[in-house]
Amino acid sequence: MLKNCPLCGKLFADTGAGCCQKCYDAYRNYEVEVKKYVEANPNCSAGDIVKHTGAPLVVASQMIQDGQFAMKGRVSYPCSRCGKLILTGVYCTSCQQKVQEATSNAHRVARENERKYLKKDKQKQKESGLNILKILRGK
Repeated sequence: MLKNCPLCGKLFADTGAGCCQKCYDAYRNYEVEVKKYVEANPNCSAGDIVKHTGAPLVVASQMIQDGQFAMKGRVSYPCSRCGKLILTGVYCTSCQQKVQEATSNAHRVARENERKYLKKDKQKQKESGLNILKILRGK
């Protein structure tokens, strides 16, 4: 299947890698460089990795989040929401709480809206039934 590479925009035949061969090779080269750097500097941050290897932050963060350095020390990377340095997951603790609060509020609002809709729907059914009776009675 022909697609446009999401990284460089060139047309390529997708073989399952998700990007063109040139970008895939570049990504693999970055991974090798990042692994070497982390082995030499086990307690570095994602910013240090980017600064010293030239790899994009996205590559370094993805490798860290995938757990590729779990046994090689503590590697920190930015929270996806606020940018605070974290050691695990996608969000820091405060952002996790905010996301959970927002999710629970959204669920609560959805339930309230559903109740209001059902209440209005029942009222309409009741009114339509009364209208039919009025029509049948000739009023």
